[in-house]
Amino acid sequence: MSASPRRYRYHTVAEAFDQICAGQAPWVAIGNFLNDWWFFTFEHRCEMIDTAVSPAPTPELHRWAAFCAAMVEHLCWEEDIPCPAWTDQECYILPEPWFFYEDWGSRAWLMATTPAPFKMRNIYGGDRMFLHVPGRDPSMHDPTLSEALWGKMKE
Repeated sequence: MSASPRRYRYHTVAEAFDQICAGQAPWVAIGNFLNDWWFFTFEHRCEMIDTAVSPAPTPELHRWAAFCAAMVEHLCWEEDIPCPAWTDQECYILPEPWFFYEDWGSRAWLMATTPAPFKMRNIYGGDRMFLHVPGRDPSMHDPTLSEALWGKMKE
């Protein structure tokens, strides 16, 4: 009797935020989501962002909920994918600015280089927030190749 192959279950942004709420390191949960985002094609990406992130139970987690909404809007803009309506909700705007680097010398750079979806939510992380993520180079990403390779891995 052979075991049936298990299908890979990609990470959604809502699940990533739930993992952060449960104590997962934020950059690990977001990194897992982003790895899957850059690996899968359009229809899978839409499924990965359909469900809104849950309400944040603390001010610290509110930052990450807002970050997730900004990230989804930014990724949709980069990939020319319709952005889900949930990202427009006011609950994803921080009441106070969140600067990734607290020193005053970095603030001007962060304010100048942060992508608009993050600025609109009072988040200032600069333009390098996603540079360390594997597969980020668009010239190396071929969705049809990714799907073909993944199909072979599932067999």
